[in-house]
Amino acid sequence: MRIRELALDLTPLRAGGPLGLVLATRVLALLCIGLTSVGVVVQVYERTGSSAQVGAVSLVLGTGLLLGFLVGGVLSDRRDRKGLILLGSGWAVVTFAVLSVNAAADRPALWVVYVSGALFGFTEGVAETALTAVVPTLVSEEHIPATGALVTVTTTLGSIAGPMLGGVLIAGPGLATTFALAAAGTAVTTLLLTRLGPMPPTGPEAGIATAETAGAMSGAGEAAVPVPEAAVPETVATGTAVTRPGVLRSLREGFAFIRGSQVVAAVLVVDLCAALFATPTALYPQFAEERFGGGAAFVGLLTTAPMIGAAVASLVSGWTGRARHQWRVLCGAVAAWGLACLGFGLSPLLGFGLFFLALGGVADTVSEIMRRTLLMRHTPDPLQGRVSSLWLAQAMTAPALGGVLAGLAASVVGPAATVAAGGAVCVGTLALVALRYRALWAGRVEPASRPDGAAVDPAVGSNSDTTAPS
Repeated sequence: MRIRELALDLTPLRAGGPLGLVLATRVLALLCIGLTSVGVVVQVYERTGSSAQVGAVSLVLGTGLLLGFLVGGVLSDRRDRKGLILLGSGWAVVTFAVLSVNAAADRPALWVVYVSGALFGFTEGVAETALTAVVPTLVSEEHIPATGALVTVTTTLGSIAGPMLGGVLIAGPGLATTFALAAAGTAVTTLLLTRLGPMPPTGPEAGIATAETAGAMSGAGEAAVPVPEAAVPETVATGTAVTRPGVLRSLREGFAFIRGSQVVAAVLVVDLCAALFATPTALYPQFAEERFGGGAAFVGLLTTAPMIGAAVASLVSGWTGRARHQWRVLCGAVAAWGLACLGFGLSPLLGFGLFFLALGGVADTVSEIMRRTLLMRHTPDPLQGRVSSLWLAQAMTAPALGGVLAGLAASVVGPAATVAAGGAVCVGTLALVALRYRALWAGRVEPASRPDGAAVDPAVGSNSDTTAPS
């Protein structure tokens, strides 16, 4: 493999289309969200002096996001996805502006922060689900792996730059200015997004189902997933009526597809193993104090190390688009994450700990790229919204639950043993999952069908139209 092949693959952007605009606005939106998230934490703590209140605000935001993901998954498979994205972006402008006005008041009202956080979380969940669902439709099949890497890079850049810049602005111009700049930046994002064309979904949930598109939903070559008759009424053929199932039934159809698709189910289970058992973030404060004998400065270093690894991995992710065995790469990345947590837990010195966390950041980024790629390639468009929503919901709740489990274990055996054991359990459960889905590892899964009738490659990600990397 030549050095230039390691560089981030920009081919999907060079191919033209709206992908470049979507990714650029995504970076700006995440930057503004980062400014606001730091500002809210600082404001709540300054007003109350209570970490519990900070946690409560995060819980309110997380609850709103979870509901938004679930509702957004159904809406994204029924309505124009551009409208849902604009809804989230436009409401973010209102939210950030309200927070700015509230911060500028003599006595900022805490309830405003809570209500704004809940409503913003819901609309952001809807918009993020719609955006995740629409990305695969913006590129051709051969560009999906590279697109997954680009989406991961934009997420990483926005997640790192936003909080860093937020800290600088809060310490300088102040909270009101920080929120105002976030509102202005998001307003620019909204205006740019209006340049996009309509992005309607296809398939039964959009009310344009035929028997052929319904059959594509099950995924040819994989375990058949029956489509409820309510999703494809007989009257659709004559154009006299369109029947849509309720929200809960639509979500059940999403679960049914996941259960019937080896690829999607395996990706979600692997993701769950890493998030549930190897989540050291919640233990950073205790780890810094008891293991390394430091304070808040050490916590900042521990938090930054994985981000640095993630940034490096993003910049040299060009090879991921040419990986011939994406399932194997995903398993390798999750195993590396577990081993990095094991090494971090056993590290006697801060330097060693930071090194393993940076390696973990690299592994986590590669894992996310592979997860996005496999989910985009093996989920038909009529179900992109619901599968994306369930994945995003899991990605939000599993680490939180993992943090709770880690905290309980650390109170008994200490943070070091907890993190090390969690990494080992992550690797062990991954081995069981790989054994359960050994057909994917061996590459014996037949291609699944896309909604347009074209075949996609097997779950292992063997790209038949590309050569092996040198």
